[in-house]
Amino acid sequence: MAILLDKVNWPIILQQQDSDDLLLVESLQDWPEKTDMLGVLKGSYIIDNTGNSYLISEDLPTRLQIASPQISLAQLRSTVQRYASQNGHCCTSKLTINTIEQLFEIVAFIEQN
Repeated sequence: MAILLDKVNWPIILQQQDSDDLLLVESLQDWPEKTDMLGVLKGSYIIDNTGNSYLISEDLPTRLQIASPQISLAQLRSTVQRYASQNGHCCTSKLTINTIEQLFEIVAFIEQN
C-alpha cells in the first residue's frame, strides 16, 4: 500500500540510496526545496520523527512504503557516525544515540556546522 508524504510524522530525515548522506527536512512544504536537486530518490529511505522508516517507492509524486524490516536505532547510529565523519567531525565513535529525538538533534547539529 502506497503512503504519501503528507501522512508521515514531520520532521523527517532522508537517507539517500547507497549513501551515508542524511538530510533533515522540517516540513512537507520544505520537501521540494530540499530535494529537487537530488535527482532520483526511489530506493532511498525516510525516517520520521517517531522512528518509523519508509522506502521511497516512486518519485513523482513521492510515494512510500513501510520499510521491512524497519531501520534500527543501531543502524541509524552507525549511519550518523559515518555522516558526521564525512562532514569533518572527529571522534564519531563516541557519538551515542539512544533515542530518535537525539538522532534528529545530532543531524541538525551536523548540518549547521
